Amino acid sequence: MSVPTTATYDVGAKIAAHTAFRDLIDTGSGAGSVVIRDASDVLLAEIALTDPCGTVNGTTGQLTLTPDGREESAPAGGVAAYAEIRSVDDTPRLSLPCQAGTSAVSGKCVMSTLTVTLGEPVEIVSIVIG
Repeated sequence: MSVPTTATYDVGAKIAAHTAFRDLIDTGSGAGSVVIRDASDVLLAEIALTDPCGTVNGTTGQLTLTPDGREESAPAGGVAAYAEIRSVDDTPRLSLPCQAGTSAVSGKCVMSTLTVTLGEPVEIVSIVIG
């Protein structure tokens, strides 16, 4: 076995951890959310998650969060820097960097564009953890 360059978990540990995290987001009545902010912490969008908020892959252990639609009218304009994953009680549980793209990137909130325009829709392409 070679020396790892990053922390390496077995799949069973990932499944258990990500299932517990998913359940933490979903605890309570209603759905969690994703809050998109710029580098100065200005709120650019808030998008509800489905309930349950996502699925854990039984082979890889990855948690894929599922937005329930999009922000129809951005409350501010700017460049998306990060996303906060919030539980049902509105507690921030995880912050992830935002990245522009068209496909999932583990550990990132992927958006089709990082430029958010006041009053315009904001959509998340994917959020995958692990």
